[in-house]
Amino acid sequence: MAKIKSTKSGFFIGFDMDGVIIDHTVSKLKLAEKFGFKLKPEETHSEVIKTLIKDNLLREIQYTLYHDPDFYKSSSLMNGAKDGLKLIKKQNLPFVLISRRRDPKIAIKTLKFHGLWPKIFNSKNTFFVSKPEDKNVKAKKLGVTHYIDDQIDVLEKLVDVKNRFLFDNLDVFSAFGGKNTRGYIRIKSWKELIE
Repeated sequence: MAKIKSTKSGFFIGFDMDGVIIDHTVSKLKLAEKFGFKLKPEETHSEVIKTLIKDNLLREIQYTLYHDPDFYKSSSLMNGAKDGLKLIKKQNLPFVLISRRRDPKIAIKTLKFHGLWPKIFNSKNTFFVSKPEDKNVKAKKLGVTHYIDDQIDVLEKLVDVKNRFLFDNLDVFSAFGGKNTRGYIRIKSWKELIE
């Protein structure tokens, strides 16, 4: 297991995969429609969709998204993600991917399909865990100083990461002037993240 520690820059960035690097919006819209739900793009966000679709149907949608070996090509990269990751790599900033994907083989296939494996992510900087708390354990062990995730519930578990950012490309957390972000810095795009 790789032991990466932050460099002189003081930055060591951790990324979530789904909802930060991989965009499932269109795929979720299509799958929801297959089950009779007509959703708006912002309703596909993980924290919103679970309030709209019953557990058993939602599990079926999630299974197809994350485990179906024929479905991984249907999701796209977040706009600007590839260029942003290339820039971070070019600047020699250390970074890792810490994902809760339960099927690493499909996750790696997805990254390969989008040209991110092994050029950007590989077996040395990619880690798969089970629970949000496990993300914190891994991030702490590696020395992650900044973590980007699209779910507040996950960010709350990363208690040992000093800087936590909420990726909100669908503008889900803008209600009440962004006050429902629970104090996390909200980032709406990869362009904003890189800046």
